[in-house]
Amino acid sequence: MLLGLQTLKAQNSDVASNFRNNYYQSSLQNSNTTSLEIKETLLEEGKYVYTSKGNEIIVEIKDGYYTEYHTNNQYTKAKIEWSAEDKYSLEIIDINKDNLPFEVGTKMDTKIVKIKGSRIYYESNLEGLT
Repeated sequence: MLLGLQTLKAQNSDVASNFRNNYYQSSLQNSNTTSLEIKETLLEEGKYVYTSKGNEIIVEIKDGYYTEYHTNNQYTKAKIEWSAEDKYSLEIIDINKDNLPFEVGTKMDTKIVKIKGSRIYYESNLEGLT
């Protein structure tokens, strides 16, 4: 499950502190601009963790890709594209995970709504499901 309705937790509290500082001190850019280049984002490259059904899921953001590592060597991989410092879209490009309700090519839009301590809260829309 790609960052569904879970709370994402940064593994490093310094990283979460940087997120908070960026979130509250910088202004949002207009996401309607077609040639918008996002230089700073609330999620930096690195590893994060969330729990789903009692399992710890590791999320890695690196080189423009978002990968979730699940138990039993299963994973989902998506291209991450930022439209603002607090908004991004994922497009699934590779899946090796059983029982998912989506497939390669599925898109999900996410907005980071709050950062509190080492926790990152967000809202996602996966093909009409929020």
